[in-house]
Amino acid sequence: MGYRKTLPWLVAVAFFTTACSGASGAGPAAATGTSSASEAQNKALVLRLYSEAFNQDKTDVVKELVGADYVQHDKSVPGGADGQVKQFQDLKAKIPGAVATVKRTAADRDLVAVHWHASATPANEATGEAKVDLFRVGNGKLVEHWSITQTVPATTASGNSLFSDQYQYPNGAPTLSEEQEEKNRTFAVEAYRKLSDGDATVIDTSWDPRYYQHNPAAANGTDPLKQFMQQQGVTPPSGTPSTATRTGTQFGNTLADGDLVWVFSSDYVVADIFRVVDGKIIEHWDVVADGQQ
Repeated sequence: MGYRKTLPWLVAVAFFTTACSGASGAGPAAATGTSSASEAQNKALVLRLYSEAFNQDKTDVVKELVGADYVQHDKSVPGGADGQVKQFQDLKAKIPGAVATVKRTAADRDLVAVHWHASATPANEATGEAKVDLFRVGNGKLVEHWSITQTVPATTASGNSLFSDQYQYPNGAPTLSEEQEEKNRTFAVEAYRKLSDGDATVIDTSWDPRYYQHNPAAANGTDPLKQFMQQQGVTPPSGTPSTATRTGTQFGNTLADGDLVWVFSSDYVVADIFRVVDGKIIEHWDVVADGQQ
């Protein structure tokens, strides 16, 4: 069913195994107190790549934003501004008429993550490519970049697209403090660590039963996940965690912005995004690089 090959009990639902392979850091990055104003500036800088450079073909904007020592982790693309221009040009050649539609972003410390849709028919979310980019910003310039691309499937098990927002706040989305964002990040990363280590009982304490799923192969709700993990022998029917040794997922960068937590691993070229509401994980998106399903 297109699941990731190397961690089958976990990847069937495409959980937190997010990653630009080569994302720095073996453990969750700690918050450093970067001001929200600085993060907002970093986010605005990155978004110009999509609104101006990609959608308006302003290659001079790329050269303005990209630093001289820009590190490109896509081995098929040269470094520097010219490499970033080439990456955009190659995508437009692959998808004639493509436009970039940014779905969600995160700015945390010196990192900016972008989840976006590349399609010539953006109103149809079952077309084109799903993409996640991760940038590092230094001194007002883009200095490092990882990218992940997945061909959008025609259908999904849940009926939700790879991009839509299913959860709706009854009274509008709240504005979260930096402290609450950090709590959400710590909570989501720890929940993933427990699940990755083979403790499926964490689903009952950390996931909302409604759990809206945007992975193509995973249905909504926590029951399908529990059933699959039991079938794989992760958690016996009694609810006692398996004593089998699990290597888990090696973490790279993690980000939190608003109610979203982004988790990157060092094992897969995959990006996962989780919405945390009232101390529970309630919604999930991921981008799994083609060839890893």
